Amino acid sequence: MATTKIWPIKDSLRRVTEYAANPEKTEYDDLKASIGYAVNGEKTRFGDEKVYLTTGIRCDADTAFEEMMAVKEAFGKTGGNVAYHAYQSFKPDEVTPQVCHQIGIELAEKLWGDRFQVLVATHLDKEHLHNHFIVNSVSFVDGKKFNDNKAAYRKLRQTSDELCREHALSVIERPRCRTPRQIYFAEKNGEATRYNLMRWAIDDAISMSTNMEMFEEVLRKKGYRIRADVNRKYPVICSVYGGRPTRLYQLGAEYEPQKIYARVCENDISTREYYYRFMYRSNTRFQPKRIRTHSPKPGQKITGLFALYLHYLYLLGYRPKRNHYQPMTPEMKAAMRKCDEYSRHARLLAREHLRTEDDVKTLISRCDGRIISLCDERQKIRNRMRRCHDPDRLTELKQRRDSLTTEIRSLRTDKKTAGQILDRAEQIREDVAREYAAQGKDQRQKTKQRKPREQETR
Repeated sequence: MATTKIWPIKDSLRRVTEYAANPEKTEYDDLKASIGYAVNGEKTRFGDEKVYLTTGIRCDADTAFEEMMAVKEAFGKTGGNVAYHAYQSFKPDEVTPQVCHQIGIELAEKLWGDRFQVLVATHLDKEHLHNHFIVNSVSFVDGKKFNDNKAAYRKLRQTSDELCREHALSVIERPRCRTPRQIYFAEKNGEATRYNLMRWAIDDAISMSTNMEMFEEVLRKKGYRIRADVNRKYPVICSVYGGRPTRLYQLGAEYEPQKIYARVCENDISTREYYYRFMYRSNTRFQPKRIRTHSPKPGQKITGLFALYLHYLYLLGYRPKRNHYQPMTPEMKAAMRKCDEYSRHARLLAREHLRTEDDVKTLISRCDGRIISLCDERQKIRNRMRRCHDPDRLTELKQRRDSLTTEIRSLRTDKKTAGQILDRAEQIREDVAREYAAQGKDQRQKTKQRKPREQETR
């Protein structure tokens, strides 16, 4: 089994060195650093012995940098992406260093060897052996640049799988897309992400069930259902309240239908006690609590978006802090990760006295106009600073410039927050409706508004 990836090498200092006397020299900084990383002797140590598994394709491994640079200069293409870096990583204890390096050479020959110079280096510093490829961005045949697109990566993955099959190695049959960085670390830390909530619900349902009927009933109680009918190519899990389904294999190998059935069958008869305790416990009626807040005016009722956000934060168990209510629907549980963000939205609604979507749009327009005027004023101050030679005056101008920058940054933050409020208001309404549906209510219980006491006239 081998995973692959490829990405361009760009010089991050290019923007600040474009006015330098010799900007072409900096174009090769990233290329040289990448080659140095690939041939690092510490990463090719096998036990107490250094094994230099580096091979040059259409170039010499010791002079790969100079030869790639010569090709660039010969065709006059020293700008843009200086090279491309790719890797091929194998499963731990599946290949030997020699076989890993041999597969890397064959992969480089098939993909790029007829037109591009490639440096192949095998690293042994991890449990999983892996190959690094440094591909010159300019072809030594016709001087054309390497076109890194989806088709190129697809060919890289397919060729790597073919070589793995030829060497009797395992292949990933259903490769997953790259997980976003934020979601990856959230799942690694055990936070309530969309996938983690599904995994936890399935695990809890398995622990309470001795057959699949009990499993489906408990899972439905937790807000999910599994659909594995014959008309579907892959079994999926989805919320009982609607929404986009998720294929079960994306949760991991332990959550495929066959594995779930096997785990349920392993349970003994004693798990029924937990099942009945969960399914037939007395459901306490949900009673909305009044939240004391500072109204814009004494006696004025809180309505509109501000009231919606306050109620949403209450259902999330975020405000007030003494609230012990726990959300029931998966959508609300997943939203608990963003409580701080929703609280920031509520603070903006309260500070600017925003009640409707039109009020939010008016705030965005007002921020746009204010930002443009402040940016023009800041640019004028910068122009004065270039012509100013008085140190005291220059210090005053810098202070004014910094204050304008701080104000502009605050306005842009408010504008971004207001845009998020418009985007998520409808989703929040849907989440609140689903939460009340899970409680067995059709709509929110409305509290009667207290009428002001009439003064007696004499």
